[in-house]
Amino acid sequence: MARRAGTATIELLDGDLVAIAQCIAIDADAFPYASAHFGLMGRSRSRSGRVWIARDASDDRQRVVGFLAARLRSRRGQAHPHLMHIEGLAVDQPARQQGIGRALVREAVADARARRLHAVALHVSVTNEAAIALYESEGFGISRKLPGFYPAGAFDGVTEALEMAKLLR
Repeated sequence: MARRAGTATIELLDGDLVAIAQCIAIDADAFPYASAHFGLMGRSRSRSGRVWIARDASDDRQRVVGFLAARLRSRRGQAHPHLMHIEGLAVDQPARQQGIGRALVREAVADARARRLHAVALHVSVTNEAAIALYESEGFGISRKLPGFYPAGAFDGVTEALEMAKLLR
């Protein structure tokens, strides 16, 4: 089921190869490494993987302009997931500052709530001020700072990440 977010619609990625390729291109532009494995995370390929995409509703081709990739995680020894971990969130350069990233985060959090998970968590570079501000405005808090989390070449030599989480219960 698609939901509107300004000029975009938000939906789950369903194995559409063109959409997967568009996600990979956005990911490559936004990150110095692959943040997610899109071909493995569609509904039919993995029970734990989820990818929401934002499509440009004003474009006849319904081009993908953003994505949020997440994975459900279980505690050791438990069968049922307790946490959703956001592995990647990116919006195409021309589509930024239009609320698409926020809409994708809200969709993932709503899904986690519907699944009765305990939290949504993620890692973000300490240099990504825009993402940190978005997550904080959506109720995520900093759990801890992780030195040496990223390889030295990933973010201009800055290797620290913040672990952030939003508790749902």
